[in-house]
Amino acid sequence: MANFTFQDFQRLSADPDAYSALRAESKYIQSSPKIISLPCRLQFVRNVKGYFYLGFIVFTWAYNTYIVPEIILLPQYSEGNIGLVPVLCYYAVSLLTVVALFRSVTGDPGRLPFDLKPTSHDQLNWTHCQRCLIQRPLKSHHCSKCQRCVRKMDHHCHWINNCVAEDNQWLFILLVLYAAILSVYTLVLDTLHFYYLPACQTCDSTSFIVKHQRYFMYVSFVLGIILTSLAGTQVLQQTINIITNLSTIESIIHARKPIHERPAVIPRSAYDSFREVCGPGPILWWFNPFRRHSAKPEIYYYQHTV
Repeated sequence: MANFTFQDFQRLSADPDAYSALRAESKYIQSSPKIISLPCRLQFVRNVKGYFYLGFIVFTWAYNTYIVPEIILLPQYSEGNIGLVPVLCYYAVSLLTVVALFRSVTGDPGRLPFDLKPTSHDQLNWTHCQRCLIQRPLKSHHCSKCQRCVRKMDHHCHWINNCVAEDNQWLFILLVLYAAILSVYTLVLDTLHFYYLPACQTCDSTSFIVKHQRYFMYVSFVLGIILTSLAGTQVLQQTINIITNLSTIESIIHARKPIHERPAVIPRSAYDSFREVCGPGPILWWFNPFRRHSAKPEIYYYQHTV
């Protein structure tokens, strides 16, 4: 979507019919919120399609977190075939994954309030939204799923039923990173279970899980492949976006334009790009999904919006 400047808004206001239609749409959007407010400043998006995608991710995490230790790790550890470290590492990565998932789903990605006004410093760099008619900073985008304008929006992700934007992009990166590690770890353990590790001698052969463990492991392997593909693709995509200082939406829109019509990107180091997304502190601190993300002191961007 192209920039909708204050001058465009004034010209549109001169057409009573068009302006009335926009005002009606804006009033509907503001009176029909799709954001459910939860305790502790948590939020959740009303989106039936997102429920199914998110449900699949939660099911995949819960299934592998229970089945893989139950069939492979804990029996092999109890019989002395593996040490305690692989068991603890699997549970640790699983915990980091679900924490990043929960915070990505319920966190505010940077939604703009309907009564937001620019400061004198930002006024010349803000635009008007054609849907909800609010003033917004550059690089903001109106999400059709959330029906809200979001700061520095990257994309709306159905897998987390939420937008990925300025305030939660770092959590989304941790989510796909830990999900990729967990799924690869699962695939390795599944392969070892089929071809290398000895069969459990002390397991109850009458147990339903033990009796049908081969089928449970087949499902685990398929889910691992699916999650590895999804998470690995997003890790690569988000890394490219951060280094090039472009969002997914901007990359799609700019790809349709000739090179000479694309906005210039200010060159900077990869470290500075990741630091802007992940926040200050040492690099190892960026991998902590429990931390609080430092808020930006100002809303101001030096690049064109979409």
